[in-house]
Amino acid sequence: MKKHKILLAALMLLLTCIFLTGCFGDKPLQQVSVQGQVYKLSMELPFSLSGSMKDVPVSPQLAVAIQKRQSCMERPTGEDIHLAEFTANTFNRQGIEQNYGPAQEPKARQFYADMGKAMRTGYIQSLAKAAKMTNISQQEKQTTIDGREAIVTTVDCKLRGEDEVLKVVYLEDADESWLVTLAYPKEKSDGIGKQIDEKIIPGIKLAK
Repeated sequence: MKKHKILLAALMLLLTCIFLTGCFGDKPLQQVSVQGQVYKLSMELPFSLSGSMKDVPVSPQLAVAIQKRQSCMERPTGEDIHLAEFTANTFNRQGIEQNYGPAQEPKARQFYADMGKAMRTGYIQSLAKAAKMTNISQQEKQTTIDGREAIVTTVDCKLRGEDEVLKVVYLEDADESWLVTLAYPKEKSDGIGKQIDEKIIPGIKLAK
């Protein structure tokens, strides 16, 4: 009888934990969006976004190719995702076509591929320097998101002495490319990390 009561008490504690604190299972996702110059990016996250896109200066050397650059960063508190950042690069289609031809031509496609690589590399290097990351390693994976070519870069690093993972998603588009970055602790790879890989990133949408 005593053992039975102990089991019932343990079961009640378990149910309380599940329903009141949600310690089993992932936090529900909600639809969020950020507005660029050309597209609105929508995706699901376990928190809302409080900020909006702000203009970022474009260097004179890039002005022939990039008409506008905007960025928005969210650092939610009490969440497994430590950082969510969005960057939109609106291309100067007229300037690019004058120099490289229409977007579907090989020369122009190579330009967009090179520009995408430079954006990813420059962004990760700048972020690593600003956040003082160490022990950095990264892997790239080509994929398709919302019908567009995309590259997902997984960055493993040490951040303030802790193992951290960053997912940097580059969405290629001739009008406006996007970088989406999500950071989380490596110890959460089986939780929010798996959710990011299997649901959050594949669910990104761009719409005019």
